[in-house]
Amino acid sequence: MAAFDLQEQEQIAAFKAWWVDWGRYVAAALLVAVLGFAAWQGWLAWQRHVNAKASAVFLQLQQSADEKQFQAQLQVLKLEYPSSAYATRAALLAAQQGYVRGKLPEARSELQWVLANTSEVTVRDITRLRLAAIALDEKKYDEALGLVKAPEAESYAGIYADFRGDVLQLKGDKSAAREAYKSALARTDKELPGYKLIEFKLDALGAK
Repeated sequence: MAAFDLQEQEQIAAFKAWWVDWGRYVAAALLVAVLGFAAWQGWLAWQRHVNAKASAVFLQLQQSADEKQFQAQLQVLKLEYPSSAYATRAALLAAQQGYVRGKLPEARSELQWVLANTSEVTVRDITRLRLAAIALDEKKYDEALGLVKAPEAESYAGIYADFRGDVLQLKGDKSAAREAYKSALARTDKELPGYKLIEFKLDALGAK
């Protein structure tokens, strides 16, 4: 191999000096990056595994022949896969069943569990609406209004405003109900069936 010329020797010497000072930091940074990538890939694989397991349990829950089986699968999802979307949807289903059966405390408990465990904005918005519906059934108007002050997702703004109008009307505050319905109309697509219903409720309140 031909000998390096003077300039190349100087460059090699400079690199060696730089490597002595900084090489271990570069190597450490590369190692961290490699380990980080491996950890990320491992986490993704684990998430896929967990979701597959949770999905299987959720399917069993949906196919449960009786309440005992349903509750057993629900507890598996809530205890072993609490952060999965399947656990929150199972709890929402349990809340719906409790509500239909008139077991409002049980329905409320399931909905509160969803709020405490879901990371999905739209799920939280839906859950607050359902909690507000329970409060409305119990004539706890202020509690219901507190739950639907404002959604996290803008797409629910019209629905929340419409619900506030219903609560305020039942509470006897027609002026505030009228404003809530107006807000709901402004945030609802005119092509949606609900738009006409909001218009009807607003017209039923009459002029100021």
